[in-house]
Amino acid sequence: NKSSFFDRAIRDRRSRSIGAPTRRHSATMISKSLLTSLAILQLLTTTDAFSSPAATTTSTSITADDATGVETNARKRIGRKSFLQKQSQDKLQTILTPDELHNLALSLSKRKRGSHGFYKGWIHWRTAALDTIRHDLSQNLPQPANNDQFANLFFRLGVASDLGQMPSFEDAGARSGYAIEFFCRARNLADLYIDAWNPSYEFPDFWIDGLMDTPMLGGDDKKSASLDDGEVLPYSMVSLGGGPGFDYVGAALATAFCSYTSTTEPSSQNNAVQATILDYEEGWGDLVQAMGNSTKHVLQNSNLNCNWGGKCDITKSIFDPNNAACLEIVGTTQLWTCQYCVAENANRLQESKYIFWEELFKHAQIGSVFVLSEVHPRIWPDFYHLIEDHCPYMQIGFNKRGRQMLLRKGGGTDDDNDDDDDTQSSSKPLLISEKDRVLVKKFEELAKYHERKINSGYKRQAPKTRGAR
Repeated sequence: NKSSFFDRAIRDRRSRSIGAPTRRHSATMISKSLLTSLAILQLLTTTDAFSSPAATTTSTSITADDATGVETNARKRIGRKSFLQKQSQDKLQTILTPDELHNLALSLSKRKRGSHGFYKGWIHWRTAALDTIRHDLSQNLPQPANNDQFANLFFRLGVASDLGQMPSFEDAGARSGYAIEFFCRARNLADLYIDAWNPSYEFPDFWIDGLMDTPMLGGDDKKSASLDDGEVLPYSMVSLGGGPGFDYVGAALATAFCSYTSTTEPSSQNNAVQATILDYEEGWGDLVQAMGNSTKHVLQNSNLNCNWGGKCDITKSIFDPNNAACLEIVGTTQLWTCQYCVAENANRLQESKYIFWEELFKHAQIGSVFVLSEVHPRIWPDFYHLIEDHCPYMQIGFNKRGRQMLLRKGGGTDDDNDDDDDTQSSSKPLLISEKDRVLVKKFEELAKYHERKINSGYKRQAPKTRGAR
């Protein structure tokens, strides 16, 4: 019958595939055998293969010492989406001019906020704007980008996140490559602001309240400081570990786009943003200046300003000499951002008991907002317990499944910022939703899994060269 016929056919096919390999399989097996034999023969004919110092230094795994700056040949493949690779091959997509971006924003920003059309228009515009800013920056780099050094830095960034030890940004060519290739970090922060109108996202109430009147959403920040003559000061933001200025670009994009939907003129001082970039690596200074110039030129907005503030070490007290620039502006800053530099400093942060963050939260002005971003949320439980024990006036929430930690300093009056007041809002309960409290428990489990993985001997391996064995 028909069923027995098919059963016999399947058995015959299986027996042929097991007992008699196809011509293609036979050829593959023979070629692999020949390659293995040739490799063994070459190894045997090289008498110093095991005694040569060079042979012992070609390993692509990186240890903890390597993560702190020891050079290595390990590199991460940049990929086909690399801007530098497309630029070298003359495969860049059409780059819009500043005037074209301006006209496009005028058209797309008029759509109803929160609608599908508004977000579709925003994504279209910010993608084109980022491409134009990046292209402009690539023409004005203080130092040319070095692909090999950047690929090496790219790999060491992953190792640093694994081990909690900061990599080295000493190489100027690697820094230029980083500035060109990681514009996704500006995009992520810009989207965070615009998503405040997105009904698909459930943000904490304190986050919406703290953001809605800011220039990034086209509002008139009534809490902005003013001079004696009544002139309103720009909205102040500080980017910690922010070289080469991606956080500023994200804020500038949202501000420029939403300025066309605002009731005030785009040139109004109420839509102005002043960003200060602080970083441990002082070599970022020239790139921050170049990033600020390219952003202002492309967006055609003279009220968007960015400057290099100086050195900052988030693993030391805010009163440490390395953090003098941060201490000077701590009481006037309205927005603090810190993207992708917490996990790579995890070990030193734990040793310092997060003293920098405890003091920063204490001395920041009431109502200031904090955005911390990381690839993995396993570091957030440490912040949660810090706030629970020492800074209960801070409000906590999460976004992007924990990749972004959102904070706001609540409670009290300006008198609470006095240095001698150690009981600042200490009687108030920790403000966090039950949903986010459950997330903290999950993040603690992730941290335990990662610790076990590292303690078991895990080492990140560099990608193999295509065609190599």
